[in-house]
Amino acid sequence: MKERKNWGKITGLVLHVLIGGLMIFTGWQKILGLISPEALAKYGLGEQMQLIGAGAFLTALLLLMPRTSSLGLLLTSAFWGGAICIHMAHGEPYVFQALMLVLTWVGAYLRNPATLGSFSHPPRMTRELAAEPEFAVW
Repeated sequence: MKERKNWGKITGLVLHVLIGGLMIFTGWQKILGLISPEALAKYGLGEQMQLIGAGAFLTALLLLMPRTSSLGLLLTSAFWGGAICIHMAHGEPYVFQALMLVLTWVGAYLRNPATLGSFSHPPRMTRELAAEPEFAVW
């Protein structure tokens, strides 16, 4: 059982390293100006290219560090969700961005199955907490 647990953590980490690496690579390209502003100008984002690059870079770092991976997961989801919305608004395919979003969550689950724990078991109220007047059910 422990071997399976390690396999899942390693697989999740590999997925996050690949996704984070992609975000770091593209983020640096935007920060350093290696991508022409016209590439993002068609989406109305030419002026914000360096800001988007810095956001992608910092988000990837947060995703890759174990202590901040939950915040990184939230921000990475927002990043890919924004990319999906931009592509949808311009009538372009968004399969790649959707795949990256799904793989981000799969990687998070494999790294730490408790990430999705709130979906499988609703939080329980303890007797002591339920006895407090503000939580009493009338």
